[in-house]
Amino acid sequence: MENIPNKSHDKATLVMMPMPLGSLSASSMNHADFMTQIAGIQYWVVENARTFRRFISSLQLGINIDALHIFELHRDFDRNALAVFLNGKINKGNIGVASEAGVPGMADPGAEIAAWAHENEVRVISICGPSSIILALSSSGLNGQHFTFHGYAPVKDDELRSFLGKIGKDCEKTGYTQALIEAPYRSDRLLSTLLSVLPPSLKICMACNLHEPDGFTKTMTVKRWRENKPVLGKNPCIFLVGK
Repeated sequence: MENIPNKSHDKATLVMMPMPLGSLSASSMNHADFMTQIAGIQYWVVENARTFRRFISSLQLGINIDALHIFELHRDFDRNALAVFLNGKINKGNIGVASEAGVPGMADPGAEIAAWAHENEVRVISICGPSSIILALSSSGLNGQHFTFHGYAPVKDDELRSFLGKIGKDCEKTGYTQALIEAPYRSDRLLSTLLSVLPPSLKICMACNLHEPDGFTKTMTVKRWRENKPVLGKNPCIFLVGK
């Protein structure tokens, strides 16, 4: 078999670094690979520089926070400026990518950074850490062999109802688990719409406040959720629909 050409080791590495989901994440993330990698990176692409610096400080690893070079990947970030940052820093050292919580590149813009690395033959590695999608799916009792992750649900009411109706039909037809997330302050709205649109025989799993002391994962039929509808408030949740 012909060897796949790989020039990535001529440059530094892009490191996809997980961030905590909740207060209980720290113990599961406190492993040598995580600490060594995070302590050795000076160049970062993150969603929120302030919360990232706060987390780095909390680790008490002796990292000079003021010496970090951080590109903030906010909603309206400048792609040309990002390209300049990546091209300039990758020749100086490893670049870390971190989202606000969980594994970068999943339901956030981090995938664009990994795509840049592959296009430029830069080595990419992912460090083990918590992912709300995987944690919810593994504890849901739903189909973990075949599933679809849809990211964030539509905001407008008519689009949301149409979208949820479609994933319900897809679930009934294929048996694939359908996973989606929503901004915490819209979790109750999403649950109400799910319960009004989906047939009573389908199941909904809600995984809320993962890695927090009051976190829970619970799966019931739509019919039973209608009879026992919780108030989610502003707790972060991931929703799974299955058979």
